[in-house]
Amino acid sequence: MTMPRLLPLCKVALLALAAFGLCLSTGFAEWQRDDNSIAWVNGTNVFWRFSFDPAKGKPFFHPVAPGGGTPLTNFKPADHPWHYGLWFSWKYINHPGETNHVNYWEEDRTTGNAQGKTRWKTPAIKTKADGSATIRMDLTYVNPSTNTDMTEAREIKVSAPDADGSFMIDWTAHFTVGKKAVILDRTPMLGEPEGAVNGGYAGLSARMVPLPVTMSVITIDGPPAAFVSNRTRPNAAAVACNFTDGSKDLGSLAFFTDPNNAGKDASWYIISSQQMPFICEALLAPKPRAVAANGKFTLRYRIGVSPRAWTQADLEAGQQKWLKGK
Repeated sequence: MTMPRLLPLCKVALLALAAFGLCLSTGFAEWQRDDNSIAWVNGTNVFWRFSFDPAKGKPFFHPVAPGGGTPLTNFKPADHPWHYGLWFSWKYINHPGETNHVNYWEEDRTTGNAQGKTRWKTPAIKTKADGSATIRMDLTYVNPSTNTDMTEAREIKVSAPDADGSFMIDWTAHFTVGKKAVILDRTPMLGEPEGAVNGGYAGLSARMVPLPVTMSVITIDGPPAAFVSNRTRPNAAAVACNFTDGSKDLGSLAFFTDPNNAGKDASWYIISSQQMPFICEALLAPKPRAVAANGKFTLRYRIGVSPRAWTQADLEAGQQKWLKGK
């Protein structure tokens, strides 16, 4: 057979192998949808599920599992039942000149309600047969006086899984402040009046899988500073949490933040304890953020879900690729 006739056959073979690899990772994967959630599943194995149940305090992803394997998220653990796997929440939304701090983060353990209510409309969801999806939803942040502090137009794009079961979640949130200016606030940091070791958290967060799983952390600039009281606070454009069970890789979650969110080297709050692996892109840690009445701002993130550990080089390449294609 001549070379010109052989080349098309090689191309067909390569395409077949690529398709076979995808089948190995997704099998007979399909969409699973009900009135309150959407998920990409392969039999009983769930790659990801996004819940928009109005009975819950926040919309959230859980589980998040590379290749539909071990879930890397933890949903409503007993110690912090307001931790929703992978989710977004403000801590306090205040108004200038007022002393009342409206808490949108913690929920009453009996009623399950937060002081400030995060409400949303049923999202518009578009799915494709390859496992990719676009989720658009409108949210409202309502204070106890029933006035609207802010609104949000959220768009989440989940990529089709690669042959190894990895995928990306691109998260964009457009916020508009209501008729009164707001101060987006948080628990004070150490060194501030009434500061606490757990100060600064608010925003995109993930509560992750606990023991017997082990978590290690790498940033785009290398390993973070030593953990003190199980906590570290790197400043970096991207951070990854890698999970192992003994010598077995369980997967990894990488978090990329747009430099327009909080600067090139964003603040992170990470806990690595036996029961509470946790990460938050703590954009308010440096200081609370004041936004004028009717003001607008946008936050953008990417979450990379992989069956293998992210490296520093992976994070560098991933950040560059994301920002270039933004």
